[in-house]
Amino acid sequence: MHRRNTMANLNVLHLFFDNVGIFTGYCIACSLYLLIMNRNPFAEYMWINIIFAMLFTLSMLVMRMYNITTFHYTDRIIKRVTASALVAGMTISMMIFLADMEQISRLFFIFFCVASCMAVVSERIVIRLFKKNHWGNGYSHILFVGDDCTLKRYMKFIDKTSIKLKIEEFIGYGDPSIKSVDAFSRMLMKTPVDEVHFVFSLDRKNEFGDILPLLNACDSMGRTARIILDTFDLPVSKSFVSSVGTYPVITYHSISLDKFQLFIKAIIDKVGAAIGLVLLAPVFLATAIAIKLDSPGPVFFKQTRAGAHGNEFRMYKFRSMYVGADEQKQALAAMNKVKGGLMFKIDEDPRVTKVGTLIRRTSLDELPQLFNVLKGDMSLVGTRPPTMDEVEKYDPEHWRRISIQPGITGMWQVSGRSEVLDFNDVIRLDKKYIDEWSLLLDLKLILQTVKVVLTMRGAS
Repeated sequence: MHRRNTMANLNVLHLFFDNVGIFTGYCIACSLYLLIMNRNPFAEYMWINIIFAMLFTLSMLVMRMYNITTFHYTDRIIKRVTASALVAGMTISMMIFLADMEQISRLFFIFFCVASCMAVVSERIVIRLFKKNHWGNGYSHILFVGDDCTLKRYMKFIDKTSIKLKIEEFIGYGDPSIKSVDAFSRMLMKTPVDEVHFVFSLDRKNEFGDILPLLNACDSMGRTARIILDTFDLPVSKSFVSSVGTYPVITYHSISLDKFQLFIKAIIDKVGAAIGLVLLAPVFLATAIAIKLDSPGPVFFKQTRAGAHGNEFRMYKFRSMYVGADEQKQALAAMNKVKGGLMFKIDEDPRVTKVGTLIRRTSLDELPQLFNVLKGDMSLVGTRPPTMDEVEKYDPEHWRRISIQPGITGMWQVSGRSEVLDFNDVIRLDKKYIDEWSLLLDLKLILQTVKVVLTMRGAS
């Protein structure tokens, strides 16, 4: 029976030295605090060191920084260690705030977070350099089978890692020695190499013919074989190689697959929506009363919209139009300012009530979408969900704007809302958001949204 060691890919060495680095940062922070405040907090704050180390380790595990298959580039080390330190530091800060621990020194805590982050980054870089120059039994000697262009790009990435290899022999695709198993085996017997690296291109016909016999020849002679996947270069998508069980998987993605950041985004959405509904309850009540006094009909307007990948959901808004407004949309189509009918925008819409005009200008009509965020249909920040009749008119490239969870606000909203009338500009802004997405970008857009709403820029 095939067995798989689930701990085989865990780099225990990195995990151990990272925790040594955190403890070193703790000692540095204690020394600095003793020097400035003339008080040694070593025993008093040890619990902070322990919890920080646990949270930091968990974050690094999520980002695969303890997986032996993860290549440790210097920029990757700095970014992911810093991100993990921020997550651990912010979590502990929240714990201190909620528990009302005013006796905890903020100065010491800042010292500790910064010193620990710098200590772990330094430790990681030192280990990387040491492995590159001194660790192990020297270089692996490689037979490279492929083309010059791929070899140059391959070695460029190798130079950034701690991997130690030396290309001893290079064989092009047309070389007779890879045309038959016998020729290949004879060539291997004359070539003192440790490993054979094959370039396997997915965007052209396999130059090796059937590569399996060549892999079997390496296996029977005790030579390590590696297949370098020279993958498609798509205009937008990024690619990475992972595994499901024993199956190698190549993934192409044009949207973020960072599960950790997406998890944090989901938490921010739920907490933000819940807090918003509580704080804005008086505004909800006042708006509901105004709508009922202004015109007959329900307070809320429900409409089927397209969510991620076209999945339908019911979006909530405060009613800003007279009852039956949807039935009049076709009659007003000639007044649409957006060409092609891919969006619907008209000046001085006769269907809008007096209160509707006010709540649209102040964006109060969008507030009930906080319920959609709580339900998980929407996010606080994303791309705006189109109506189903608009989606029916989409070209294939337009579908990318609904490849993520829709949001209450986004780049289009902070760029002028009703002032952006060219649908291509809407697509460009939505794609820009998808390509550049990060938690910091979401925070920036939320702050810009507040400014836009207060100034009523681009509202209609």
